[in-house]
Amino acid sequence: MTILDKRTAVASAALLAVIVAGATGATAGKDGSNSGPLRCEIRDTVQGDAILLEPVVYADRSISGTYTVSVSGGGTSGSASIRQGGAFEAGPGIPASLGTMSVGANGAAYDVKLKVTAGGTSVSCVKQVSGAT
Repeated sequence: MTILDKRTAVASAALLAVIVAGATGATAGKDGSNSGPLRCEIRDTVQGDAILLEPVVYADRSISGTYTVSVSGGGTSGSASIRQGGAFEAGPGIPASLGTMSVGANGAAYDVKLKVTAGGTSVSCVKQVSGAT
């Protein structure tokens, strides 16, 4: 391999790393799937010393399915590990709220994962949330 070939290989590898990092960054931290007939979202609101979490499902047609949501993390006041799931129904203009959860906010950080399955399709939403310090 010549010096020119080595430089080309190194430059190509560096370019590939930038492309992969950009693609990963484009999807990392997103709170929902925002296209397709089945979509999800993780809403979060800080109220006082609590973070309220609400997973939501959207559908382009009337559909029923199942979901699982997990929350893990914590802060100075302790940690949380929550896992729940169940059935839902959603349709056009009728999003399905999958309940609400409350976790401590003071300096805490949580990973929230939602997986929704309906009509032979699965979508996932992942969001990192944090409370005020």
